[in-house]
Order: sequence, then C-alpha cells, then structure tokens
Amino acid sequence: MRPKLDSGATWTRERRVVAFACIVAAALVVWLVAHSGLRAVAPASGGNPTPTPTGIDDGVRGHGQLSVSGARLVGQRGEPVQLRGVSSHGIHWYPEYGNAGALRTLRETGANVFRVAMYSDGSGSYESHPEESYVEATSAVDNALAAGMYVIVDWHVLSEHNPNVHLEPALAFFGRISAQYAGQPGVIYEICNEPNGPTTWQDIKTYANRVIPVIRANSPDAIILVGTPGYSTKITEAARDPLDFKNVLLTFHYYADLSGGGYQDAIDNTLGKNVGVFVSEWGIGNDHSPATDEVQRLLEKSRAFLDYLDGKGISWVSWSLSNKDEGSSLIRHDSRALSDWSDSELTTYGQFVFARLRTPVG
Repeated sequence: MRPKLDSGATWTRERRVVAFACIVAAALVVWLVAHSGLRAVAPASGGNPTPTPTGIDDGVRGHGQLSVSGARLVGQRGEPVQLRGVSSHGIHWYPEYGNAGALRTLRETGANVFRVAMYSDGSGSYESHPEESYVEATSAVDNALAAGMYVIVDWHVLSEHNPNVHLEPALAFFGRISAQYAGQPGVIYEICNEPNGPTTWQDIKTYANRVIPVIRANSPDAIILVGTPGYSTKITEAARDPLDFKNVLLTFHYYADLSGGGYQDAIDNTLGKNVGVFVSEWGIGNDHSPATDEVQRLLEKSRAFLDYLDGKGISWVSWSLSNKDEGSSLIRHDSRALSDWSDSELTTYGQFVFARLRTPVG
C-alpha cells in the first residue's frame, strides 16, 4: 500500500510480550502435532476445510504443489486454482495476528491463502531486526500451513523504492527460508512487494535474476511472485519483456481510493501475452473520509474489481489483518480479539472481505 511506513506502528514492550507468547504457543502446537501423529489441518469446529464447488479441498491438501500453465495457476492435477485470502500488516509490527487461532479463523471463513508481509526497510523491519523478523515471519508461515492454507512469504519492498538497495540481505533471507521450507508445496515467495519511484522493469529484472535462482536451488517448483513498477501497477511493461523462469507470476496491486480504472485493459493485455497475474494486495485505501457513503462507494468499486478477478480466476489477497487505525484494516481499532472475530469486531471493510471469502466463486 502507498504509503504504509508509519511511525505509529511503534514496536512497544507490550507488543513484544504478546508476540513472544504467540510464538511460544505456536511452537508448542507444532511440537504436539509432530509428536502425536495428528493431521495438521484440523478446524476447531471439527468439520472439514472449506471445499471447492467440485468437492476438492481448496487448500494445500487438495491442490498440492501449484504450477503455472500458460497464464493460469493450476494444481497438482492440472486443475485451475484461485487463491483468495488476506495479508498481514508488517509482521514485525503486528505479529499477534499471525497466531494459530487467527489463521484457523481465516481458514474456516473460506480463505485458502495468507500473506506474511515482512518489510525489508525501515524501523522495526528486517533491516534493523533481522532475526526477530525472521522468527515472527516463520511462526506465521507455520501457522498458515498448519491451518491447511497456502502462504506467501512477502519481502515487502516499499520505502527503499528499488529492490536492489537490499539485494544482499534479500539473497540471504530467501536462501535461508527456501531451505527451511524446501519441498513444502504450500509456500509461495513474493520477492519484491511494490517497487516504486524511478525503479524500472529492467531494475526489477536484474534483481529477480539474482534472487530467483537462490530460491530455485532449494525449492525448484515453488510459485514466485514478482512485483512490477509503479507500486506493482505497470504490469503491461513487464509483460512485454518477461522473465525467463517457470512458475512465475507478475503482481498487480489495487486500491479503490487511488485507482482511476483501466485495470481490466492492463490485466487482459498481460494475460493475452500468456503471462500470469496475481493480485497479492488490494484494499479500499486510507485517503478517504470515514463517512459511510464514501466507504460504501469504495466497496462498490472493490466489488466490481473482485467480480472481474473471480471471473478470470485470478488470485487475490486483501490488505490487512490488523487493528491499525487506517482505512484498509480488517479489524476495528478498538478490538483486542486475536481470532474468532464477530462482525462487530470487524471494520465495514473487514465485514465485506470476510463475507466475500465465505461466498464460493461460481
């Protein structure tokens, strides 16, 4: 989102205590599962994970290792796959929303993907707290996988504009995390969130040509998402000169308060070049009045956008699972619940997203 860096996301003592408790609890759950022979996918309701209309579990258990065929994301049997879910805010600022209960709640709501956003630059980010950020990110990854969801590891480029600014840390991070999850079909790698400013597609290609081989050395079949110029909006420029790697999708981002339209032409043009698209972030934005009529107008724009994506079978992830006091937060600022949210604990936008996830496509 433009912009997301915020001095209000201060790393407080209280938040570190909550984060540590969540990480310890998650580690205990993973140990118990590993030593008890239980299946990792076990919704608290006792029911089965949300099935697709064809009766196939729409998560990792049903689709297994994903791949890209032409411009389509497909499952292990070649069946078309659409992922729909939500993103964390900066996992180093809001790690408590990556807890096991939160991910189980999302899965039961209908999500089959969770995006772990880890800022690569700025206060509290990987740049300043690499080990803490890594632990918080992998804790959320583990909880998403245990819930039966796909999970996106997002190297959240934003304030540094050009991903090459932190190329060496990116190589180290993706080398480490792809080794940790080698052979895990549920993990997807997003190597640069929103390149922006003067950053060109050639800059991004230079970066991707260094990072992707590092991931491929450990996870040769993993899906990799690559950001595009202009805060991941200029996909047609990237589609004219695609990367020479398999199982790669370009990312497109959308915010209802910023978009002037034209996304259909941009996405259709990219798909027409046999290049796949993944909407790894969308929201209603922050630069709007809290007045109900304005929010409703932005939700109507968002509904049209999602209808278009669902019609094309394009995967999407909404920003963000947090109670931050901003327009694109799913949880109300005054809510302290970390899972099992009622509608009254969700923002109007959050209610819209959760209702959308509950409704099967088609």
